[in-house]
Amino acid sequence: MRAFILSIIILLPTSAMAQSSIIHGRVYDSIAKQPLAYTTLNLLHTDSTLVTFSRADEQGYFSFTGIRQGSYLISTSYVGYVPLWQEIIIDDTLININLYMQELLHADTVVVHTKRPPVVINKDTIEFNTENFKTMPNAVVEDMLKRMPGVTVEDDGSITVNGEKIKRLLVNGKEFFTGDVKAATKNLPADAVDKVQVYNRQSDQSQFTGIDDGNSEKTINLKLKKDKDHALFGKLMAGAGNKEHYDAQANINKLNGDEQLSLLGMSNDINKQGFEITDVLNFTGELSKGVRNGRGMVIKTSKGQDNDGLPVTGLGQKQQGVATTTAGGINYNNLWNEGKTDWSSNYMGSNIRLITSKEVEAQSVTPSNLFTNYQTEEVVTGNTQHRVNLSVDQKFDSSSSLKITPVVTFQQTNKQTNAAYSALDNSGSKLNEGFSNTNTGADAFNISNTLLFRKQLNKPGRTFSVNAVITYNNSSLHGDIVSENKLYKPDGIATDSLVNQQYDKDANTINIGSNITYTEPVGKRSLFEFSGYFNTNMGNSRKQTHDFNNSSDKYDAFNSALSNDFKNNYTYTGGGVNFRTNPGKLNITAGTQLQSANLKTIDNTHQQTTQRNFTDLLPSVILQYNISNIKNLRFEYSTSTIQPSTTQLQPVADVSDPLHIITGNPNLKREYQQQISIHFFAGNPLMRKSLLGLLNFSTVNNAIVNADNIMENATSTRTYTNANGVYSLAGHFVYGFPVKKSASRIETGAFIKFNNDISFINAQRNVIRDFSVGPNISYHFDKDDIINIDVSAKATINSTKYSAQRAANAMYYQQVYGINIINYLPGNIHLQNDFNYNIYTGRSDGFNTGIALWNVTIGKSFLKNNRGELKFSVQDLLNNNTGINRYTNNGFITDERYNALKRYFLISFTFSLNKSGLKNNGPRAVIRNFNN
Repeated sequence: MRAFILSIIILLPTSAMAQSSIIHGRVYDSIAKQPLAYTTLNLLHTDSTLVTFSRADEQGYFSFTGIRQGSYLISTSYVGYVPLWQEIIIDDTLININLYMQELLHADTVVVHTKRPPVVINKDTIEFNTENFKTMPNAVVEDMLKRMPGVTVEDDGSITVNGEKIKRLLVNGKEFFTGDVKAATKNLPADAVDKVQVYNRQSDQSQFTGIDDGNSEKTINLKLKKDKDHALFGKLMAGAGNKEHYDAQANINKLNGDEQLSLLGMSNDINKQGFEITDVLNFTGELSKGVRNGRGMVIKTSKGQDNDGLPVTGLGQKQQGVATTTAGGINYNNLWNEGKTDWSSNYMGSNIRLITSKEVEAQSVTPSNLFTNYQTEEVVTGNTQHRVNLSVDQKFDSSSSLKITPVVTFQQTNKQTNAAYSALDNSGSKLNEGFSNTNTGADAFNISNTLLFRKQLNKPGRTFSVNAVITYNNSSLHGDIVSENKLYKPDGIATDSLVNQQYDKDANTINIGSNITYTEPVGKRSLFEFSGYFNTNMGNSRKQTHDFNNSSDKYDAFNSALSNDFKNNYTYTGGGVNFRTNPGKLNITAGTQLQSANLKTIDNTHQQTTQRNFTDLLPSVILQYNISNIKNLRFEYSTSTIQPSTTQLQPVADVSDPLHIITGNPNLKREYQQQISIHFFAGNPLMRKSLLGLLNFSTVNNAIVNADNIMENATSTRTYTNANGVYSLAGHFVYGFPVKKSASRIETGAFIKFNNDISFINAQRNVIRDFSVGPNISYHFDKDDIINIDVSAKATINSTKYSAQRAANAMYYQQVYGINIINYLPGNIHLQNDFNYNIYTGRSDGFNTGIALWNVTIGKSFLKNNRGELKFSVQDLLNNNTGINRYTNNGFITDERYNALKRYFLISFTFSLNKSGLKNNGPRAVIRNFNN
């Protein structure tokens, strides 16, 4: 029996090999008979569907393994040569073939009646030829990118290619709406794009000095079809449905060589957005967001309770609440003065109205007493924004240039909030209850201008540059609040407090900064970089609060506790040296900066002045080993400081929320952060394989943490303090590979995160350990012109543990399963089914649920050249959409349930402005004429 089993084991591989063949070959120049190294090869069925693809080695040799017998096409592509298409019949287990390519200079008229190869590699650039990736007739660029191997589009619109995030997107090599990735991917029609080029764009400093500093950006360039270079193209769409839902979009583009003009417009009430929208409101007298300046310093400022920020993220059915959006923009680019003047400009405007309702349950993890807060909230938010971006890059000669980049933004926001809340202890006794009704109206104006002067001196690599920036921000806010609160004593007797007031707040900030950099080459591949910088940020903030006066029936009773008038001046200077070298495949950047910062705040209301000084040494190292064009290993060590904000330093109580009072601490120290990251990437786009590994560790000395005192009636006071022991670890892994003998690809991966945070609750140190891990897998099948199938599954496990209250430790889970099927039916009809099932477990009662979302769309193309499309779609067919969220912070485990967009249907019509219509797939005829 053992001999029989051994015989079967030996014969099985032999039998499997007998069913498949191996193709060996070599690619030559047809005249010189010299081998062509690194030629791209594609093996296709006779109907032009892709079987597999590969790349010849440095001697021109190639091979395909595991190929079934039958008739095939082999295509080859090589820069400067006519693409070759040759039929091959495989009728043996081993096939040897030599391929001869003709140089373009020696070619007569060439006619190719087939598709271009799906993927072509030209040095470090990967090109996807778009006709090989089937999309719905009215698809935008984002839909097309999802079909390409190794490309992932997240729910928020961000893009990764083989696990690396895309940081810049260009159209014909130029900025489109100043780098707004969504503006291009969510608006430009997919059928206008000829090639999607993915490459590592060197940093501006690397391009300027000629020495790679290892800080390249993963970039996508959308190369439009040649018939769009001097044409008007785009789409117009309008749709209406039940419950008065509507959706309208317009995309009009006019190109004339270097001149680009694009008009975008949209209006809908179904949570769709096609732009990046920036929050510019600022009521703290500081920068509204953390900003990295100089070489390693981070200014971190508090957003405060009155941030009145932008309300929506544009995630469709996953958006919190229901948004009505009207937005539009214009983009104009051109080159003048024989290419010496590069002009880029755009305007974007938007108006958003968001209605949100929430049910919130927050469980306290306080060591001394456990309780639960309950809150219901109704919020109506409106936001209007206008933004103008301009960039002028003027080259004076081959060695010097000046780039000016002004940005002007105006924003108006209004918000109406009605909330009711209460707190119960573990026995069910009421600790407090109340309600608040607030209304705020705010506007802000922001203008900034950056000037960059660059000069190449009399030796390659010897450069001088000056970067200067000036920013002015002015904001004003008017609001009113009516709030009634009851605090219960152990005997059940309640103490009432009433707040009825109006307030006005004005703030302005001026930021002026400059940076001077000089580089001196050392040999041909190295240089020293010397830099110095100066920055000052001057802010003023004034808040006036008046209580309602029953005697006068007016808001004329000045409330000094809730009013303040303060100034701040934040100045920092620094300088240092870096050494950069890239000997062969290794890039090294190492250096250090000496930084001095001074923060001074003046509270005019209470005649208090706070001043802090910090001096730090900030080393950094970057090591990148480029094993090949598509394989690299990167190590990075960096340091930075995070300064305490004015809100965290001010020793004045903020009692705007009577149940939760906040007071600053003037004795805070700055945070000092160290970070180490290791990044490995290996990819073979021809074989559709990719491997990404990322590991990141950071630790913070003197971390600024919360120190809360929580009372028995569930009220609290908070201040801030410094603590050590804060660190985090994160890892990410992605592996993608094709499924042999089928038009399929599998991508699997996982992430892991661990955070060790510190807080103080009632003076007791509380170590908070958050751990989460999430495996995922996806499967993609593509049968051209017939069907596309995407199947995905992912799970997330979250665990939170508290050293001060182990009974409050929690573990909760989320599972997401999805399938998307697109069928291309006869008669120019297409059918799409999109189904996702979300399972939430381990949460509070009432928050554990399963949510099934099923969207169905059917459309038909018609009119001449299929320029028209009529579509019927149903979103959330099962009427099951529900918003669920959980997070842990500030000593609470919080579960939220919010309103989400429920079932609706739309009937829409799309008209293509370009004569080629909505569809541009199938065989291509390429005709080239060459003269000998």
